Amino acid sequence: MKPDRMAPYRMYTSAFALMVSVVGSGLLGLVYWDVAAHLASPKSVGRAAGEIAAITLLSTLAQLSFGPVFQRFLPRAGERSATLVKTGYSMSVITALLVGAGYIALGFTHRFFASSPSADALFLDTIVFYTVFALQDAVLISLRVARWVAVENILFGVAKLALLFPLATYLLGQGIVISWTIPLVVTIGAVNWYIFGSRLKTHVRTSTHSEALPSLRRMLTLSIPQFAGTVLSIFSTSVVSLIVIAKLGDVANAHYFLVAQVAIAPTLFIWSISRLLIVEISHDPLKQRRHIFQSTTAMSVVTIVSIVVGVVFAHQILSLFGAAYANEGTTLLRLLLLSLPGTVAVATYAALAWVDGRVWFLMVREGMSMLVYLVLVLVLIRHHGINSVGYAALSTSVVEFLIFVPLCVTRVRSVAKVPDNQPTNEASN
Repeated sequence: MKPDRMAPYRMYTSAFALMVSVVGSGLLGLVYWDVAAHLASPKSVGRAAGEIAAITLLSTLAQLSFGPVFQRFLPRAGERSATLVKTGYSMSVITALLVGAGYIALGFTHRFFASSPSADALFLDTIVFYTVFALQDAVLISLRVARWVAVENILFGVAKLALLFPLATYLLGQGIVISWTIPLVVTIGAVNWYIFGSRLKTHVRTSTHSEALPSLRRMLTLSIPQFAGTVLSIFSTSVVSLIVIAKLGDVANAHYFLVAQVAIAPTLFIWSISRLLIVEISHDPLKQRRHIFQSTTAMSVVTIVSIVVGVVFAHQILSLFGAAYANEGTTLLRLLLLSLPGTVAVATYAALAWVDGRVWFLMVREGMSMLVYLVLVLVLIRHHGINSVGYAALSTSVVEFLIFVPLCVTRVRSVAKVPDNQPTNEASN
């Protein structure tokens, strides 16, 4: 195996690839919905957007948090790597079918389309495809080929945009959903052909270390608290919207929701770097001090740039969406961005908790932080309007920073220093 000269900087190159993926797919998404609004009726766009939101939500639940499981165990799974991926895919696909069928049986899809065998099948199939689509990103990241995540997501965005033109007016929004489904099928086929036909074989051949996989029960013990955290996060977001609507009305919720969508971009990128930290430590535990330093450096750069640009230009950024959003949401956007240091602390600790198998402890602490956050929103909203969400986020961020940074520092100090010339699992793959 020839040495990979870029191996010491893999954290940075992978983070850059994921940044390209997030930014590129985000921009293509904005263009996609702008084109859809011009090509289809508002009713069709509304139905399709609602159906796609439901598909995204159900697929997130169906993944059963196998993404972090892959990131933790696939790097050192050795000859069991393919089995691990197939197990995750199979369990998630079965879950996707069950939650999708339940959603249809409860009649929730009537808001999006008239029930029929073809419409129900499209809904179910798209949930399954989107579930695998998300999991294969986790596999690519776990196998240290994050660059293909960027390629895959951008090509997916371009393909669905191209298909939108002939399909936008088809069957009151169903054509818009189909413009997602077809590229999903093609992307899944191509990416998994690469994963199973080439990348996993290379991974097994070039891995210098492997360890026995934990039992399925142990994997579920780790994934269940992560899954619970995901459900709590979704619940928290929904509850905040309901509080804003109940106390301030629909217009205020529109202002809050759009600002939250803008502010979430750096948060998603920070959590992407956290995923990379799990992968790099799992591949090469001897160099975990370096991995932690590089990941926190990358997260800090994202945080500083986001805060400086966002705080200074918050009004101008929101003016792109209209004067009302800028007037009502500028302070909220600044507060949400100022809360990013807490996200860095939690994301770093979460990665280390996954490496150490202490995910339940993390979930309990995060659940308590979420409860404090919601209580603060309720207490402050009467006097501060939608800015109460920002004040609650900033207050919670301070508490999280004070709790998790000392824990992370203690964890890093417990790791023995390894000389830079120490042989590691950094061969070219």
